[in-house]
Amino acid sequence: MEEQSIDIRTRKAVDSSEPWEIREKLLEVGWESRKLYSADYWFMTHDYKKVGIERKSVADLLSSLGTRISDQLFKMVEHFDFNILLIEGSWRMMGDKMMSPRGIEQWGWSTVWNFLQSWQDKGVTLQLTTSEGHTIRRLNELYAYYQRPSHTGGLNRRTVGDSRLLAFQSGGIGPKLGQAILGKFGTLRIAANASIEDFLTIEKIGQKKAEALYNYFNRGAT
Repeated sequence: MEEQSIDIRTRKAVDSSEPWEIREKLLEVGWESRKLYSADYWFMTHDYKKVGIERKSVADLLSSLGTRISDQLFKMVEHFDFNILLIEGSWRMMGDKMMSPRGIEQWGWSTVWNFLQSWQDKGVTLQLTTSEGHTIRRLNELYAYYQRPSHTGGLNRRTVGDSRLLAFQSGGIGPKLGQAILGKFGTLRIAANASIEDFLTIEKIGQKKAEALYNYFNRGAT
């Protein structure tokens, strides 16, 4: 886990499996290379909140859409105060399908953006870059952005007690019921894969609320 692999004195780190072209430039300006448990980039805000960034090229995003990227984003939401999905590269439409540098993809534009919207609702912010060089610049800009006290307020682990509750808040679930759901399932990932019958085993959740929770976690691409 991050807490074990990064020294408390480390304020910004890049995963050791990221492309050398990116790591080299970041190491030159004070980033450290570490094997990270989740996210590709990790840094502290000025007041010691944690920011996690997952980088996906457009082609990688489209090839991992569904279970793989969902697992990665669930890990981030459970470990960081601020969560960012950085999408690198260009894409366009060909008919109702999306095109990446690899060619025509299987996913339609609305499917992809509904999937991304569902994660924005769960507290994951989107960043778009055009190239590796742009990504390097934006990572440094984001680090500088979060060193300013005015940019780390609002909803986060400190204000809600547990950053996982942000996912429930956007689904209309209050902190108390959110805590009950997490108490039942243990992790946000397990809760998101629960059935309607599973939700019904929690006190104060009836049929309508159970169906709403199930639909909330299962919308978007499959």
